[in-house]
Amino acid sequence: MIAKAPRGVRLLGLGLSSNLSERIKQVTKLNRFKVRLAFSSTVEGNFGDKTQIDILLVQVPSHFGQALKMVQELLYRFPRAALIVISPKSDPHLLVHFFRAGAYDVILQPFDDFELAQSLRRVTLRPGNVANPGDWTPLQAAAHFFTRPIANQWDDLADNLHRYFALFLKVDEHKRFLLPHGVDDYISKKHSLNGSKLKKLVQFLNDPSGIFFGLERNKNHLSWIVKLAPDFICYWHAGVSGRVTNEELFGTHFLNLLRGQREHYEAHLESERMRRLALTDEITGLWNQRRLTQDLEEKVELESPFALLFIDIDFFKSVNDQFGHVHGSQLLIDMASILRRELRGSDLIYRYGGDEFIVLLPETNIEEAKQTALRLSASIKANEFEVQDKPYKLSLSVGLAVYPEDAKSARALIDFADQMMYMSKKSGRGKVFHVNEVL
Repeated sequence: MIAKAPRGVRLLGLGLSSNLSERIKQVTKLNRFKVRLAFSSTVEGNFGDKTQIDILLVQVPSHFGQALKMVQELLYRFPRAALIVISPKSDPHLLVHFFRAGAYDVILQPFDDFELAQSLRRVTLRPGNVANPGDWTPLQAAAHFFTRPIANQWDDLADNLHRYFALFLKVDEHKRFLLPHGVDDYISKKHSLNGSKLKKLVQFLNDPSGIFFGLERNKNHLSWIVKLAPDFICYWHAGVSGRVTNEELFGTHFLNLLRGQREHYEAHLESERMRRLALTDEITGLWNQRRLTQDLEEKVELESPFALLFIDIDFFKSVNDQFGHVHGSQLLIDMASILRRELRGSDLIYRYGGDEFIVLLPETNIEEAKQTALRLSASIKANEFEVQDKPYKLSLSVGLAVYPEDAKSARALIDFADQMMYMSKKSGRGKVFHVNEVL
C-alpha cells in the first residue's frame, strides 16, 4: 500500500512576505499536498496548541546571530514541528548551526517553486520512524532520496537511487557507464539481447528523454537500467524480496520524482555553466573582476586574513604592437598556466584586465606573500615563451597588500595593491614591492 501524506497536516508560515505566502499556497495546491495552511506576519502571537503544528516555515533575517537565535527559539516553542528555514544567506557556518539546532530543511534565496515543492514533499511524506528505513514505503523512500539537494555530480543521484532500490530488493550487481563506453555491448551480452529487444535498447539509449528501461523480470530476479543523463547510465540486477510490488517500486511516484530531480539538476548544471561563464575571463579561463569582487567581499565579511598580489606584465603593450593581439592573447594564456602551476590549490587567480592579474592568497601573512610573489616572478622570468616561433622573455611587476593591516575594505585593498604595483614599476620593473620595501 502506497503511503499518503497524513490528513490534517498543519503548516504555519511565520514572517513570510505576502508574495511568498501566495507561492506556498499555489505550490501546495498544484502538488495536491494535504496540508492546512496558516500564516502570521510575525513570530510572536498565540498559535493555539503548538503541539498540533506539524510544519513550521520561517523566513529568517540576514544577520547571523539574529537568524540563529530565531531558529533556536522557534524549535523550543514548537517542539514537534519540522522546521523549514528560508535563509537569504548561504554562509556554510550558519547552515551548520541551523541543522545542529534541529532544522529539518534549509531553502536558500532565491529559489524556484520546484525547490519549494521538493522541500514540502519531503517534510509531508517523511517517515514516522526515520531511524528504521525497514518500515518505509516506496513513496516515503522516494520522497526521502529524490527531493534532497544534489551536490555537484550525477554520482550523487545514482547513490541515492542505489539506496532506494537496496531498501526493497536484494541488489546483486550495480554498474555505472559513461556512454558510449560499452553499456549496450555489456548489457546485450549479459542478457542475450538480439532482434527487437536490442533495437529497443539502442533506441532508449539514444532517446534524451528516456529514464527507465526494464531488461529482465521474473519471480526471483529483476534487471533494469536508469538513464540519469544522455551519457550517464546505471545498471542494476537484483533479487526480489517480496516486500513490495514492482508497481509500487517503479510506479508513477518514482518516475515523476526522479524525472523532476533530473530536470532540476540539469537546470542547475546549465545555470552553473552560465554563472561560471559570467565569472570567467574568456581568453585565459581565469576568474574575472566580477568574481574577484564577490570573493573579496566574502573574505572581508568573514574577517579572515589574506594577502593580495597585484601583477602587471612588463612592456606587454609592445607584444601586441609588434606581433598582434592573437599572439598577445596566447602569451596571456601561457602565463596564466604557469601562475596556476605555481600556486596552491586554495589560492585564487583572476585576470583583472589587459595584462593585469590579481592573486588572492587565503590565510597568508606578509612574509608568506612575499615568498609567493618572488616565486611567481622568478618562474615567469625563467620561462622561455614563444612568439612567432621565436623565444620571448617576460617579467612581472608585483604589488602586495595584506588584509586587514593594509586596508579594511575590498575596494581599498585592491587600490593599495595597485599602488604597490606602480611603485614596483618605478623601482625598475620586474620587482616585488610592499611599503617601501623592494624585493
